[in-house]
Amino acid sequence: MASSMTDAGNPQQGGKKSEDKNRELSVLIDNRLKEINDSIVTLTGRVDEMEKCIEELKSEGDVEELRGEMQVAVNSMAANVTKDFQAVRASQDACMAELEAYKAKVEALENQLQVCVAMIAKLSNGGLGEVSTTPNGNALQRPTYNGARNAREIDNFFWGVEAYFGVVGITDEA
Repeated sequence: MASSMTDAGNPQQGGKKSEDKNRELSVLIDNRLKEINDSIVTLTGRVDEMEKCIEELKSEGDVEELRGEMQVAVNSMAANVTKDFQAVRASQDACMAELEAYKAKVEALENQLQVCVAMIAKLSNGGLGEVSTTPNGNALQRPTYNGARNAREIDNFFWGVEAYFGVVGITDEA
């Protein structure tokens, strides 16, 4: 405490010391201001970088929009594929029905052919010999009708019935 009294008591020494202290404080303040300015410049650069990042994130919202559009497109394509698959399935069902109808026609024609062959064989023998009309057992099979509303199909069915009656021995008396 004595030295501070001495310093404060002597105006020359106190003035010089306070000037030195002021200079030192001024230098310290200047240095601190430079550090603060440097920090502000650094922070400003970081803020600019952050703003760029924020802008990039905002533009990525376009990615979400694109993702949504792509999902809509995929859903639309899936619906189209489902619709096309159903059309193919319906076409396949129609083809299968037509195939079954053709199978029935072929069977009827095979029966008719067997009846015709039997009749020709019977006529060529002069009607004397007994000719088997059932080489595979289908000649005596009654014709079947599949319910188709087609004139040709119905006509073929009636012809098959007439041929069946001929093979069985039922004759038309009228």
